[in-house]
Amino acid sequence: MLRTLILTLTVIISACGWHLRGAPKNFPPGSKLYITTEDPRSQLAESITRLLQTSGLPLAEDSTQADFTLTIHKETEQKRTVSVDAKGQASEYELITSAEYSVRDINGHDLLTNARADVYRTLVWDESEIVSKGEEERLQREEMRRELISRIIDRLRRIEISTPVTDNPATP
Repeated sequence: MLRTLILTLTVIISACGWHLRGAPKNFPPGSKLYITTEDPRSQLAESITRLLQTSGLPLAEDSTQADFTLTIHKETEQKRTVSVDAKGQASEYELITSAEYSVRDINGHDLLTNARADVYRTLVWDESEIVSKGEEERLQREEMRRELISRIIDRLRRIEISTPVTDNPATP
């Protein structure tokens, strides 16, 4: 029964047409963004890169070609017990997915310093349905990652970029 419900919800969510909006339009035309992370295996950075590539924002191959740099400092997933049953076993968890990130321009000016995005979900737990609950948690984590990416991109859209990007920056 629960598996059917999870499968049905998955189909409904995927069929509703939910998707992330396109690339930020506040970056000057022709400017390139470089995405870097302190974790070389960052799934978050890989997902953001893929999304921005498909939405048309030019991305730089390395930091020397970039007009702006998005650095993902840290990404975490946590699971905290919210409530317990009469036997003292967890009956509800809070899932938390977070990221800390910054944006810097070609001149080294911080446009966004140590910003943080968090997504929270509650997961009702039942020991008798451990396999289906594990799958439900995995699906919630995927949805949370998509929402986290959406929040980061929405924040990129709101950055005030006051100086135009030049092809040949002045050297001191």
